[in-house]
Amino acid sequence: MVPELPRRASPIGYYDSAPGSQDYPYTAMSWLYPDRGDFIAVVGRIQDINAVRQVKAALLSSRDLSVYSMNAPGFIPCIDFSDHLNYWQYDIPAVMITDTAFYRNKQYHLPGDTADRLNYQKMAQVVDGVITLLYNSK
Repeated sequence: MVPELPRRASPIGYYDSAPGSQDYPYTAMSWLYPDRGDFIAVVGRIQDINAVRQVKAALLSSRDLSVYSMNAPGFIPCIDFSDHLNYWQYDIPAVMITDTAFYRNKQYHLPGDTADRLNYQKMAQVVDGVITLLYNSK
């Protein structure tokens, strides 16, 4: 159990099951992770491996949700592109729950980034997993 673990979900709603819809900062990552953007990712630092495992397990409790995780050093591009970086700067464990943003959604933060492109069912499954995590952390 990891009490009071900061968890950051950003963003969690864009899914694309088309082959080749998922990109990565390094080509070699495509050998380890899917080429379809139809999963949620849990990302943390190497030293936060137990926290990432706990969050991943809770998310996997949601039906029909594919979850992949990565623990990596901070020099990996995009691993620190969200609010959890503020915790890491003070050596506080934190994880990011993400749909990988612009590595999947080519309209991320552009005019085409509209609500009708989001998968609300998948977002609800992510939220259910986070609720499971919070409930089990008591």
